[in-house]
Amino acid sequence: MSYWDTSAVVKLYARKSDSAIFESYLAAVVSPVVTSRIALYEARATFRRKESEGILRTGAAQTLYDELLQDIAVAEIRLVELGADIEKEYGEVLNLCCQQTPPLLLRTLDVLHLASARAAGETEVVATDNRLRDAAKLLGFTLFPP
Repeated sequence: MSYWDTSAVVKLYARKSDSAIFESYLAAVVSPVVTSRIALYEARATFRRKESEGILRTGAAQTLYDELLQDIAVAEIRLVELGADIEKEYGEVLNLCCQQTPPLLLRTLDVLHLASARAAGETEVVATDNRLRDAAKLLGFTLFPP
């Protein structure tokens, strides 16, 4: 089962040259996309930033966000909610990464994503962010893309 970081989720909505890889992978798996509720906020900000930069046409950010919300409503995307289980995993992920030599320093939201993946019982992380991928590998997750 796969946990999708926002870096991968966004590729399903705001098309990039490598989006087809992620779409094909999703089509091949039976389970829904699993991600943290924070992906909603990150994706919305990414869509808006891309629109402001002219990468997306005017109005596309809201359209893409609405599509994301619709996919959540029909259970094509399952959100992991923040709670005590995530807080516990957050501390463990943070400690494991910081105890490395040299320390693997992560952004707060990256640690939350990895904590969410662990709490959800996922075994694979789908992501393009290199720092998050390094930490996921350290934590024993398999990665897509390989």
